[in-house]
Amino acid sequence: MKVLLKKSTEDMNWGGDDYDIISLNPISKALTDCYLPLWSPSSLKALLLKRLGTLKRMYLHLRVDCEKDSSVVKSISLKCGMLDDVERMYDDNKVDWGKIKGCLTEYFLSIGYKSLQCTDDEDIVNFIQRLEKDVPLAKEYFKVLYKCDENIARIGYFGDNDKYEMYVKTDDEETTPHFHIRDTETKGGKFETCVCLETNCYCLHGTYKDVLTPEHQAMLMDFMEGLSRHKQHTLSLVCNYEWAVDMWNLNNEATQVTLRYGSKNKVIIPDYGKMTL
Repeated sequence: MKVLLKKSTEDMNWGGDDYDIISLNPISKALTDCYLPLWSPSSLKALLLKRLGTLKRMYLHLRVDCEKDSSVVKSISLKCGMLDDVERMYDDNKVDWGKIKGCLTEYFLSIGYKSLQCTDDEDIVNFIQRLEKDVPLAKEYFKVLYKCDENIARIGYFGDNDKYEMYVKTDDEETTPHFHIRDTETKGGKFETCVCLETNCYCLHGTYKDVLTPEHQAMLMDFMEGLSRHKQHTLSLVCNYEWAVDMWNLNNEATQVTLRYGSKNKVIIPDYGKMTL
């Protein structure tokens, strides 16, 4: 089993010479509200206060690293930082982070986490499954893959409850640039089709011969136009269509796709809302 990162967990940080502002990612806020609530008591706050004698305004966040050109999580760790910008700038060196780390480890192990820094697939899966019990929002950020296909690159999911999965095959035997759409529940057992990357046509071949309903075509078009979750916290924001083309080009050297841009440097996307055979 492996874990897939569905969208970035990174916090936004910006500032100047005399200020340093952190805007918490919703998952960081949910983590902090659960274990280190600002106005309410908690077992972790009590332990930190007992060991440290004082308690700074702290927040919890996740550090996630993925495999190269993939959304498969290769490491995840739970971290702690100071929320107040003045404390971060002037008190950071005064804080005993070693003692804080010890408190965090003791507390989270006591409530069922096996490790706060995971690099093994099984440990990563266990961490996410335990996290979801206390922080349900984690399900919007991570997906446990009970059967992982090593020869595909996932583009993303769309539909209610991530009903459909999009991916490209590595070194696909069908060289026409395309992507696959399959139902997530059975991984293609109920539904799977292929769609061209350069036109709004199907690329039906082999056993991939299902077609999208008008409703699904509209959902696909909305998804392709949306910003990629894999690039949300980078300077070069891209849409899911651009990400799909990148995934094809990275995994299929035989035929490459060149992106086309129109007015205002906006990428030209085939009209997947009106598919043709």
